[in-house]
Amino acid sequence: MSERAVAEGRISWARRRMPVLGATLAELGQRRVFDGLTIGFRLHLEPKTAVLVEGLLAAGARVVAMGNEGTTQFGTAEALAEWGCEVLDRPGDGRDAVGSHLGRIAAAGPDLVLDNGAELIEACVRAGRSPKGATEETTSGAFRLREALTGAVGFPVIVINDSPLKAIVENKHGVGESVVDAIVRATNMSLHKKRVVVFGYGWCGRGIALYARHRGADVVAVEPDPVKALEAAMDGFDVDTPEGAVGSADVVITATGRERVVPYELIDTMPDSVLLANAGHTDAEIDVVRLEREAPGELVSPSLYAHELAGGRTVFLLAKGRIVNLAAAGGIGNPIEAMDLGLTLQARSLAALANSAGDYQPGPQPVPRPINEQTATAMLESMGQTPT
Repeated sequence: MSERAVAEGRISWARRRMPVLGATLAELGQRRVFDGLTIGFRLHLEPKTAVLVEGLLAAGARVVAMGNEGTTQFGTAEALAEWGCEVLDRPGDGRDAVGSHLGRIAAAGPDLVLDNGAELIEACVRAGRSPKGATEETTSGAFRLREALTGAVGFPVIVINDSPLKAIVENKHGVGESVVDAIVRATNMSLHKKRVVVFGYGWCGRGIALYARHRGADVVAVEPDPVKALEAAMDGFDVDTPEGAVGSADVVITATGRERVVPYELIDTMPDSVLLANAGHTDAEIDVVRLEREAPGELVSPSLYAHELAGGRTVFLLAKGRIVNLAAAGGIGNPIEAMDLGLTLQARSLAALANSAGDYQPGPQPVPRPINEQTATAMLESMGQTPT
């Protein structure tokens, strides 16, 4: 089958498994909520997000879209373009192209922005553009909004990552399950009695630790926040310093949303044959740039690179440090049902901003409680459960 045919099949399958998003998009389409509005869309372009884009177009939006470096599925991108979405990504795009695409979307003057890492929001701010509002999907994007962009964003940004629903369903269970599955699938490893070190015990780290333990791993958490570190210990995981944890690691997984949490100096202390993988949005959580400079990688299996260190040791890196559940060979991202919830939060938040952006304060803020409650109720019903 061609890449396009595979994408069409996966989009059709995803559409059938996303009843909550489907009902939401049908409602928004009937009301033509986005009529005449341009949406700048920066999210991984794959079958589940294609279902969202399809609905935004049907609700009247013009959508100008880009994905993340190394995660765009070009069969899906072809389908989106045929539906009328303006897709900027091209095969072989690198970091320079990412910057160019961000600039092009900002220059288009979007009325709404759906972002993944707050880089598109930042591009709009730097270009002097002020959308009616925006949404932000990720932990790393929330950090950027509340640190580097503090006070600079003059329009409301609903941070989807702040939703307790996203934390539980998409981050803990969706990311946790899919990251562990992606690592096992790409390496053909068993995790039984492997020492798996998880950097970060936020919601994604919690899920990765949980699902690695389900696979039989001995899990160690590295977490600088003493409250979260205590939670990890109470959940039954060992807690250690970065140096102490990686000294006998078999697998190291980053899930912090921060850059260089695993610097080259730490990599250089790791044992022979350790596997490195990143679950976070940014591909800089592991210091891949310096690792490549000091010990250039050799592709030994699809998306698996061997880096020869001093003293005859080899470390293995999955997917060049990009988000492993999408960028590793065979990676297809979070489970469809998890994204049914997450993308529903996106759709309803964008609709709220389209209808009444003036009701929201400028800058980052959580998903409105009515949206959380409406989405949670619909998800329970889709699972055959009856909320009280």
